[in-house]
Amino acid sequence: MQKIFSTIILTTILILSGTITVSASWQLTLDISTPDPNSDTGTATNRLVLGTDPTATDAYDNKFDTVALLKGPIEAYIFHPEYAAEQQRLWRDIRAEELPKEWTIEVNSLVEGNTINIKGGIDVPANLNFTLIDLDKNKEIRIRASTEYSYNSTANSQKKLLLRVSEDTTVTTNGNSKGNAAKGGGCGYIKDINGNNSSTGGPGSAVLNMIILFVPLIWLTTRKAISTY
Repeated sequence: MQKIFSTIILTTILILSGTITVSASWQLTLDISTPDPNSDTGTATNRLVLGTDPTATDAYDNKFDTVALLKGPIEAYIFHPEYAAEQQRLWRDIRAEELPKEWTIEVNSLVEGNTINIKGGIDVPANLNFTLIDLDKNKEIRIRASTEYSYNSTANSQKKLLLRVSEDTTVTTNGNSKGNAAKGGGCGYIKDINGNNSSTGGPGSAVLNMIILFVPLIWLTTRKAISTY
């Protein structure tokens, strides 16, 4: 009987602890906009979503990737010339986790003299570096340091950009690091670029708390059952 209950305890611990490991995934949004008098908001915007997921691939995935619907004074998309013709221009492009990676972005402007604004959402893990490169000007923009970039369009022009994502090995993501960046993989805390405040980790920390809470209860129940037996 004792052997049976010991087996139950070990099995429970293994099942719960197995859910602690949370695969790293993240998403970065880029809002690319320009003034548009025909829009209700006065602005035409294309939102690009880039990121990684443990179940995604570096090919086109119906589950994650979204084909761009291009219309209006601005056409922004992630470009994949190697994909099938109908899938070469994407608004959403999620890939496998391995880094570094690069996303090629093209922005078509139909109106001359408009300001094209690019605004990045930096709700991403702090141990990643994001560099936006204006290939026409050979200019690099560190998205964490400056979340916005703009340029003036010319008629029927195309801007080519490159987003490069790499891991910053100098930033730790263990339980002792603190910050208010978005949750990344694993549990505990993730240090952000400013090092201010803190936020709890993802689902892994919740599961760990469950183990701490329930294992003593299971152990006491088992000991009582063994004594009764």
